[in-house]
Parts: sequence; structure tokens; C-alpha cells
Amino acid sequence: MWWLLIPLMLLVVALELGLRPVLIDIWTTLFPFLAEPQGRSLDALFAPEVRDRLIGAWGFFALFVISSLFNNFLSEEFLFRGVLLPKMKGVFGQWDWVANGVVFGVYHLHMPWGIPGNIIFGWLMAFAGKRYRCNWFPIILHNGQAFYFGFLILGVVLGLA
Repeated sequence: MWWLLIPLMLLVVALELGLRPVLIDIWTTLFPFLAEPQGRSLDALFAPEVRDRLIGAWGFFALFVISSLFNNFLSEEFLFRGVLLPKMKGVFGQWDWVANGVVFGVYHLHMPWGIPGNIIFGWLMAFAGKRYRCNWFPIILHNGQAFYFGFLILGVVLGLA
């Protein structure tokens, strides 16, 4: 069963790199006031003036690792898939995973440009958690993002980017 994580992780990558930018373009065309603020994107991390200041900034990398651990694992996945998803079955029945994904997307209101992508990502994680009755599936899928961004940040801290 754990081998299913490989295609699920590839699906997450396809969603993040393929579908998310399209959704963001559509969403911000419909609601331009929800667009990503200037300098907020990950591209700002690779701007020469920022990149040079982050070389050797191990505290920045440690802060990323700790925040990923607490945010992805201990708060979001524990709360949404570990606590809320089982409770939502009583209200939403077999569509509990859909409601869970919508709540997960709206929870990311601090990044309004990404709400549609977060809803789809939430659906995938909630469906995997419900289908396989294992919270480790969504935890690993969600932390796949953290490993990817962790590699990028590690490259910046090491001066390789």
C-alpha cells in the first residue's frame, strides 16, 4: 500500500507545477484584488540582494524546518485529517473529504491567490487519508512540499543557488 505514495506524490507535483499556476491566473483574473503582493513570491528568495544575505544563514534554514514540522505535521494535518475529517462524516456523509478540502483551502486565507489550489490539494490529501484510513498518507504528501522547499532553501543557504 505504501507504494501508492509514489504516484500520489507525482500527482501532487503535477498539481503544484501544472494546475496551480492556471488556477491562480483564472482566480486573480476574476478577483484581481486577491493577487499575490509584489515581492511575496518565491522568486523574491532568489533575487540577488536577498540570496546574498541568506548564504550561511543556518538560523533561517532551522526556522524553516521547525515551522514546517509544526505547521504541516502537528497543526494542519493533525487538525484537518486527524480531527476534523472523521468528525465531518456525521455532517457531510460520504462527501466529508470534499468539505474537508474546502475548509482546508479557506484556512489558507492569508494567501488568497492560492485558495483554489489549496482546495484541490486539500481534496487529494483528505481523500487519501479517508480512503486508506491512515493519516500518514496526507502527512507525507503535505511534507513532500516542505522537502522540496527545504532543498531550495538549503541550496540558497549553502550558496549553491
